Amino acid sequence: MSFEEIVNQIVEKTGISREEIIKRINKKIVELSGLLTKEGAAMLVGREFGIEIIRKPSLKIKDIDFGMKGFNLEGRVFKISNIVEFERIDGSKGRVVNLYIADETGFVRVPLWNDQVDFLEKEKIKVGDSIQIINGIARENIFGNLEISLGKFGRIIKTENENLPSLEKILNEIFPNSIKRVKIKDIVSSGLYEIKGVIVHVFKGNYIFNVCPICNQRIEGNYCKEHGEVDPLRFLVISTIIDDGTSTLRTVFFRDQAEKLVGIKAEELLDLDANERKNLIESRILGREVVVRGRVKQNKVFGNLEFIVNELKDLNYLEETKKLVEVLKNE
Repeated sequence: MSFEEIVNQIVEKTGISREEIIKRINKKIVELSGLLTKEGAAMLVGREFGIEIIRKPSLKIKDIDFGMKGFNLEGRVFKISNIVEFERIDGSKGRVVNLYIADETGFVRVPLWNDQVDFLEKEKIKVGDSIQIINGIARENIFGNLEISLGKFGRIIKTENENLPSLEKILNEIFPNSIKRVKIKDIVSSGLYEIKGVIVHVFKGNYIFNVCPICNQRIEGNYCKEHGEVDPLRFLVISTIIDDGTSTLRTVFFRDQAEKLVGIKAEELLDLDANERKNLIESRILGREVVVRGRVKQNKVFGNLEFIVNELKDLNYLEETKKLVEVLKNE
């Protein structure tokens, strides 16, 4: 078990600051004339508090689901966004950056907020590095996708895990091919999938939602709870039903994927009422055959499965013909 894992468990279970725990560990090392490793000294400090240090297994990305807490995860960084600085209502400054990590089973986004950005700078984490997330929290973002938050007790450390796939393999093999084509009738649980089918229904709705340009969170009107009055970004959301001949599945397109689907931007719908928007969208996509990749999750309101689109693929008829031939060969 790593030093960081032990320290985080002590901090979490005692409520004592990390700085104070580190001081106690260093004092223990001095008392024992340096005969203990940092990990050993940390274990002794934990026992003095009556804490049983539990070794937490490191999960694979495919095994993580919404609502999971306190897990450890290792992955290789394949993308880092720019650090965005913003000003809060009270005038204080904030920062946010997104890490994208992958293992041999999939990939996930890890947003870092404010002081958490220091992990990136302190550890000098860069694209290609392997990292460990300690005490991760799996959340659902505003677009229905899974992301990993650190919360109050989470940390990130740089590792030297040679068992993780290389950056080249992630970019050229795992990332593009981590999602397999399935029939809708075979989807029985959440996960990453690719489906091909026909859009047979478009649900009525507003089709436009507002997002704070600073924190990227969904807002009502022009008001963000974190940043007050803002000039919101406007994006499309289109909820449909796709039929692949074996079954049907509610499928939701957000933002750029929705714009790519209908060929228009959110601003172009602002002057239309709900019925006019629905008629325009239906005229462009109803009956259209599509190939989509994304995540299946359980709808919190109705309890049924729904598909959140991450990628609307261009339909390649030569490729689809080859896949059909392979299917027929295997039947």
